[in-house]
Amino acid sequence: MSILVISRRLFLCLLGLSFLLLAACGQGQSGGSAVQSSPTPTPTVVRDIYGTPVVFPKTAPQRLISLVPSMSEILAALHLESRVVAVDYYTDYPAQLTRLPRISDANGNYNVERIVALHPDLVLSSGGLTEKYDAQLARLGLHVVDLPDNTIALMLAEIQTVGRLTFTESTANALVKQLQQRIAQIRQAVKGTTPPTVMLEADDSTPGKPYVFGGGTFGDELLQDANAINVFHNNTSNGGYPQVTDEAVIRANPQYIILTEDPRYGGDPQLVYRRPNWNQITAVKLHHVYHLNTDLMQRPGPRLVDGLQCLAQLLHPQSFSGSLPAYCQ
Repeated sequence: MSILVISRRLFLCLLGLSFLLLAACGQGQSGGSAVQSSPTPTPTVVRDIYGTPVVFPKTAPQRLISLVPSMSEILAALHLESRVVAVDYYTDYPAQLTRLPRISDANGNYNVERIVALHPDLVLSSGGLTEKYDAQLARLGLHVVDLPDNTIALMLAEIQTVGRLTFTESTANALVKQLQQRIAQIRQAVKGTTPPTVMLEADDSTPGKPYVFGGGTFGDELLQDANAINVFHNNTSNGGYPQVTDEAVIRANPQYIILTEDPRYGGDPQLVYRRPNWNQITAVKLHHVYHLNTDLMQRPGPRLVDGLQCLAQLLHPQSFSGSLPAYCQ
């Protein structure tokens, strides 16, 4: 692939040089000036979570369905609420979308018949969370796009792709620029601070075997941007969300334990203090166990940058003015 790209660039350079030489000859013969034309850039191929090139519609889709909460938030951030006709069970932000029909239940089962009956011209998902239904809906003739979102860069690219798909590209580009500026400001604020060691927990529904954010995930990147060290950065198993043991956590001995899961699935700091043998961990000894807003920390959408603000300010309060924002809790 790289050879093809390099060859194409070389061809364009030689072609441009030829045009310049011809123009110079023309000027020498007639004294006139030649008009140069720039080659039209080849559009970048965007691929979905399955590696398939995304097909962009010829006209703006008017009936959108979101299959996951993070996608619902992206659509809202692009001011597309009026075009969304249905959302998944767990979409709870913004309020306008919560009044729409639901096409899934609490167990992650999707009502395919209802989705088809709503006649959507674009069905959106992300992270491969709806893989089984993506294929089924596509076979029924619906335009389904499921985009990768496992890193901050992929989340930002996802926003831009949704902008292209919905003909709101300028809005998407402006949003991405704004988010990138906020990330840069937060990174600058914590620059030069001492990075603490942190365990970022994703789920503790199985006692003694919590799931954590490992390497290659947006959670790992949030810690890096907040100038912190992920004690499980080198563990990329289970797609970057390894299930570790109590013993592994005790050995890692983090200075902070940040819970991102819903309290129903272990996200309660008081319960952490009762976990067997965890009283040996520095974070527990120092009472550095905290819970941050699950929606901000686990949904790879625009509000992920709010999650970064919360994380950075919690770990480095001296670098920020004011108290922790209320939305962090």
